[in-house]
Amino acid sequence: MARKKNDSPRQIDLTSFEFVAVCGSCHPGGGPAETDRGGRRYDDFMRERGYLPGGINDYDGDYFRSFWTRSGVLEADCLICHLPGYRFKERAEQIKRWNFKWAATAGGGLGKVLGSVKEGQSPKVIYDLKKFLPDGRFRPRFTREVPSKNCLFCHRRGDTLKRATAYLARDDVHLRAGLKCVDCHWAGSRAGDSRIFGRERHEIGKGDDPGGFVRDDLDGSVRPCLDCHGQGRYGAPKVRHLGLPLRHLEKIACQGCHVARRSIRAALIQEATVLNQSPEIRPPLKRVWSLYGPDGRPWNFFALFDLGNLTTSFDYAPEKGWYKGKIWPLNRVHTLWVGLKTADQEAIKPLPMKVIFGLWRVYFESRGRRYSELSRIVDDNKDGFPEVNRPEEIRAILSALREYYRPSEGERIVLVRDAAYTEDGSVWQPLFRFPWEASPYASTFKISHNILPARAALGAKGCTECHSFKSEFFYRPTLTDLWGRDGELLWEPNYKVLGYSHLAVWSGSLRQEILEPLLYYGTLVGLFLIGLSLVLWASPAGNKEAFLARASRRIFLLMVLVALLGPTVIVLLGRFLTPLAMARVALFHKLVAPLAVVGAFGVFLKMEDRGAGLYLALGLITFQAVTGLGLVFLQGANLRQILFTLHDLGAMAAMGAAAMAFMAWVFRRRPPEAP
Repeated sequence: MARKKNDSPRQIDLTSFEFVAVCGSCHPGGGPAETDRGGRRYDDFMRERGYLPGGINDYDGDYFRSFWTRSGVLEADCLICHLPGYRFKERAEQIKRWNFKWAATAGGGLGKVLGSVKEGQSPKVIYDLKKFLPDGRFRPRFTREVPSKNCLFCHRRGDTLKRATAYLARDDVHLRAGLKCVDCHWAGSRAGDSRIFGRERHEIGKGDDPGGFVRDDLDGSVRPCLDCHGQGRYGAPKVRHLGLPLRHLEKIACQGCHVARRSIRAALIQEATVLNQSPEIRPPLKRVWSLYGPDGRPWNFFALFDLGNLTTSFDYAPEKGWYKGKIWPLNRVHTLWVGLKTADQEAIKPLPMKVIFGLWRVYFESRGRRYSELSRIVDDNKDGFPEVNRPEEIRAILSALREYYRPSEGERIVLVRDAAYTEDGSVWQPLFRFPWEASPYASTFKISHNILPARAALGAKGCTECHSFKSEFFYRPTLTDLWGRDGELLWEPNYKVLGYSHLAVWSGSLRQEILEPLLYYGTLVGLFLIGLSLVLWASPAGNKEAFLARASRRIFLLMVLVALLGPTVIVLLGRFLTPLAMARVALFHKLVAPLAVVGAFGVFLKMEDRGAGLYLALGLITFQAVTGLGLVFLQGANLRQILFTLHDLGAMAAMGAAAMAFMAWVFRRRPPEAP
């Protein structure tokens, strides 16, 4: 957007008038579509100030080259939400013609608007008299509950581009169940959040998007998942999450598992340095943007959306990232663009789109004779789009723009690539960004729609859906940097974005994919052998005193008891336990284990004859104690994964050693059979 105060036309980018003309169709009116940055109505202030339609008007970003006194303003339109069958396309057409104050008339179906302010005409209305009462009043067929179709006319396009959310029944269990937008995005007396509940103030429950800064005071006021799934409201299945450790619910958002796949593209990269030559991009100024899909390949979003062809299937797993203490599915947008850096401001201001567009238009119209250095920018990776990646290409675009734009004293033209900028293509200066961002100048979008049912969510087939060597949760390639000198994008496993080390993720995969099955079956075998030993124990050859005479066997017995009072229950029966029940079993194990350790060392200290078996038993229980204490007191995610795997290895060794000790004692004690 253009600044409010400017000294010359070249400083002015998108004015408030142009914003309404280009973007107004997806805004219900009011706010910046009606009043300027001083809170004054555009058309009234323009008359009061004596500004001329189409005039320079003090280079004011709200009034430069504007026609407010002829077009009127976009007032808040109640019908856009509350009138079923609202004519959105007719409203959009009036806005496109600069007939702002007539847009609601056309959208509400009150009449037909003739003429166009943009064409220098004065619009006229032919009213549909059937829509009015005899006394001239308009009586619309209002509905209090906003139809989802009315919401989606504006939200579908943006959410498709940002989050790959097209609101198709094929992709969302809630849409298939017949839920409407307002069932979750509640308002007024229906709202459950105290910030919204009460007398209708047209506040609507909203989520918490990292890339949005509108009404942050209402973040998280949307209906929470458990409001329905905790109570069975609207027939929703009550969540049980059998076999899922409680820690997962504390660290992963519901959407982290239930938004497991996307079926259409979202824009992963927005490049704004080279003019996009793809067909069907309107208005032409949008050619400054080149969009790339989640695979890093060019994607003509604007043409495909206008042609209604955006829902072509494109299956992929969304990236996972941390936001406010939980793992969410995200779309972290990456950007490459040219901006202005000044010594007195930390922020970098984007160079006006008109400047980028104008430079390339001159270059193409002159067949490369003017600003010939731009010919150095080529398609290094052969994806059909040239990219500014090599130092000589960066210097070419910056040099051409310096000559074309001629920055004022104190202004420096720089290239911004994600979280760094350069003036020469060789030396890069870092920019601060939040952990969930790819760039401080690009949005990160949380994905909260297109929810999959429980049977299709991550984890429905077991722990190895995430904790395995080929899991997309951790090993999915994730874009971490834009094109290098070779023109290739830099992709790294998702676990690096999540902050996990390779060793931690590898050990977690080893534990769940290999050790847990071994521990499951090994526990069954171990218990069988111990049970067999107890049966044989009852024979004349055995007795309790003889068995417990060895200190090592007493320690092994303690270890088996500790295992039975915790991990064995979880390993064998965990898939039938709720997260809370599993947490209680684990807590009981943590309380019993220290007693076993103390008992083991007590046995050790009393024994004078300390054989190898005793030292082995003591070593194993010490190993389990150290790794167990680490799991209790250390909260670092990487270290916990490694300790957890080591603890499982120790449990397997302890169970195996105990079973062998039991069996060895039994067979040594059995007498020879009579001839």
